[in-house]
Formats: sequence, C-alpha cells, structure tokens
Amino acid sequence: MNDMLILMRDTALLREPAMEAFRDRKDAMKRGVAILLACFLIAGSLAGLISLVNHVRPFGPEQADRIRQEVLQGFEQFQFYGAMDPDAQAFLDQFTQNFESGLRMGVEIASLPTVLPKGIAGFFTALGGWLTTAFGRLTAFLAYGIWVLLFAKLMGGSGGVDRFFGLTALFAVPNLLSFFAPIPCVGPMIAFVGWVWGVVVYIKAVQVSQRFTAGRAAAAALLPAAIVIFVVAILSLLSMIGFIAAVSQWIGS
Repeated sequence: MNDMLILMRDTALLREPAMEAFRDRKDAMKRGVAILLACFLIAGSLAGLISLVNHVRPFGPEQADRIRQEVLQGFEQFQFYGAMDPDAQAFLDQFTQNFESGLRMGVEIASLPTVLPKGIAGFFTALGGWLTTAFGRLTAFLAYGIWVLLFAKLMGGSGGVDRFFGLTALFAVPNLLSFFAPIPCVGPMIAFVGWVWGVVVYIKAVQVSQRFTAGRAAAAALLPAAIVIFVVAILSLLSMIGFIAAVSQWIGS
C-alpha cells in the first residue's frame, strides 16, 4: 500500500524515473487499473453520499410545499409580462396548474409501498449510481486509450498495450480533486484543476510508455479528442445550415 501511495505521489509530480520503473513492471496494467478504479470511486464518493441522502430522505407534503414556494418565487419576475400579455398569463397559469399536478403525483408515488423499505431501496439506488459512474469512466478510459495507442503506433511508439494502459491509468490520481465537484462555487473550479492536471499526467504517461518526445506524446494523446470535436463541429454546422435552409424555404413559401 505504501508503495502505491508513493507511486501516486510521484506520478502527480511528473517524476519520470518513478513512471519508468512502473512501466517496466510485469503487473503494470493490473496495478494501474486498480489505482484508477480506486481513484474514481473515491472521487465520486461525495456525490454518491449526496445522492444517498437525496434517495433516503422522504418526499412528502412538506418537501413538495417547499419546492412549490421556490419555483413560484422564481416565476414572480414573469408576472409583469403576464399583466401586459394575456397569452403570457395563460401560459403561466397553465404551467402552474401542471406543476401543481406533477407535485401531487410525486407525493403519491413516493407514498406507494415498495418491496424493500424506502431507506434500503434508496441506499441500493445510490450505491448502484456510484459504482456505475466509476465503471463507466473506466470504460471510457479504455475506449479512448485504444485510439491514443493507435495514433502512437502510427507515430512509431514502442510501448506494449499492458504498459501503455497501466501507465496512462495513473492520470486518475490528480482527478481525485473531482471529489470536491459537488461543493458549490469552488468545487467545480477545483475539479477543473484536477482534470487539467490529469491531462498533463496522461500526456507524460504516453511519452514514457511509448518513449516519445513531449510533442509527439501530446499529439498522440490529443488527436482523438481533436478529431471528435472537429467531426461534431462539422455535423453541428451542417445541421444549422440545413435548419436555416428549411426555415428560409418555409418563409419563402
């Protein structure tokens, strides 16, 4: 355990000798993925705890009344438009009516009997969400890594699959900062710092595992993401052009 903590510290500090020593271990992939999964579980534990509280906490008339007051207070600023426009007022009235019906339905659903006590059912729901999130991030890491490894091989990389995934898995260490993400205001900023730090560690891991220069490692690590962004941007642009053309044709007819 102490060796793993030292490795995590040295990786976060981008210490190349420690990363090279880990690269040359026969069990690099197994240990790396274990560290990655542990980091993801720890990082998501606060959000999982909040989800647990929300699932276990009963939803009754008092909670419904509090939500009703908060939402209706938010709509007070639209009353001015309702006074000037009958259609706007009709919309606000219809929305309020539907909202009240939805709240009543929510209270009735929450009061229905379940196979398990609501606290136990809520616990397993939150636990499932916590585990699913961690394993989903693991799956995304493996899927993205396949493309990075492909580009690395095309650029002349010499690292094996097991050592590549074992070393790049250590990018999850700085992402422990995403533990603070649910905290209002500062939490997302701290998580973003951890994400950027993780990207730097990932690029360094590609460099060490493939025996690359820093520039080639950055290219191999970021090209798959750049291609996805480019394709999404092109598709969005084409969709926008098609929409504008359809609207222009409709107006012209």
